[in-house]
Amino acid sequence: MRLRALIAFATLSLSVFVSACSHQGDSLVLAGDGTRMSAEEIDRDPLALLPGGALGLAYVDAQEAYKSQMGASFASFTAAALPLGPDANFDARRDVTKAFIGFYSLQGVDVAAVIQGNFDPDAIKSSVSKGSPTMLGAPLTKLSYAGNDLYIAGDVGFVVVTRHTVIAGNDVGIRRTLDRIRDKKVRRDVSEWMVQLIETPKASMVGVADLSSQSALSALAQQAPFLNNLQVARVLGNFQAPGINFAGALTYPDAANAEVASKSVQQLAQLASWTSLLAIIGIRPPIQNMQVQVEKNDVQFIVSIDAQGASGILDSLSGAMRATKK
Repeated sequence: MRLRALIAFATLSLSVFVSACSHQGDSLVLAGDGTRMSAEEIDRDPLALLPGGALGLAYVDAQEAYKSQMGASFASFTAAALPLGPDANFDARRDVTKAFIGFYSLQGVDVAAVIQGNFDPDAIKSSVSKGSPTMLGAPLTKLSYAGNDLYIAGDVGFVVVTRHTVIAGNDVGIRRTLDRIRDKKVRRDVSEWMVQLIETPKASMVGVADLSSQSALSALAQQAPFLNNLQVARVLGNFQAPGINFAGALTYPDAANAEVASKSVQQLAQLASWTSLLAIIGIRPPIQNMQVQVEKNDVQFIVSIDAQGASGILDSLSGAMRATKK
């Protein structure tokens, strides 16, 4: 009888312990009821963390990017997006594996990104608390939202959610993503047709956007006429020679609009062919091998960007981010 009672007590104790652990969870952010979701649940599906209503989604296989000829520039860009000090035990090339990014406004440029890899929350927290200099040359500022630590530099920041997931973006994007964890609504609310493209097998980089309701494009179309009446943009890419290779399609309301837009895109192709003359004097043209064709409502294209040109673009973006955060 004593043995049975002991077994029953041990079983009950184990059950309560497991239940408590499951209830408490092991992520680093708090839900609204004061509990924590499990890190496994959060890490499992990064797209489920992104708020609904995204105008566009993007995916980057960071390890493929770092292994490419633009690896140093990609690492610099990541360091600008996650400005951590040297004592935060963070190295972009080593620790970042992939990124999923949601875009929610062209005017306010609201962005939420889920960055996955390996992170050291204790070292990051210690680095910030000591005011250690970051890659930007200035320390991060720690803010609090719903009981969670936000690390901010200028208008952009990040939150360490688990040891394998970080939420980054601007203030609005981060808070909207944290709200989903607070309310325990970690489920996919982004458009399924966008997700299907993002999950294209073997694609190192993917971008998709629904621009049909964006009046802001009309102003941009003055410099880039192919943006007139653009409804959907879809792009797949890889990091093979000569640098970055893209294949994609721009969708318009009808074939007539697509035909007009194709002429604007073809002008870029003609420019690319002229720049090939620069190769004669040793200057590698940034745009190479551009091909354009119209298929019903779509303007389909293939284009390569030289590694040197792609690195220049990334370095300029990194510089702009650093200037914004200082």
